[in-house]
Amino acid sequence: GRREEADGEAEGERPAVGGVQLRHAGVLGLAALAAAYPYDVPAWLPQVLVRLAWHVGDPSPIRQTVRSAFGEFWRTHQDAWPMHKERFRDEELGALTDLLVAPTYFT
Repeated sequence: GRREEADGEAEGERPAVGGVQLRHAGVLGLAALAAAYPYDVPAWLPQVLVRLAWHVGDPSPIRQTVRSAFGEFWRTHQDAWPMHKERFRDEELGALTDLLVAPTYFT
């Protein structure tokens, strides 16, 4: 009992930086998935990119990870973008437009 209570209290009082670290770990995982298929767009990738895009407004270092991931994605997919674009639903494209339209955003 007592150890569980202490663990529960510690869990509820976790500092904000721990939350950023945990979120960054998840974003790094999404970025790794996005980078795993350069020059291809598997059926599941559009949703991964949308979830990654949700974090572009997060604090550092998450924001930089998202920008870097989209910069790399664009670098490896821009030549065949008209073909790759067909793998995305309209709402997915809408969610990604700001991140994919302006490659200078990543510099």
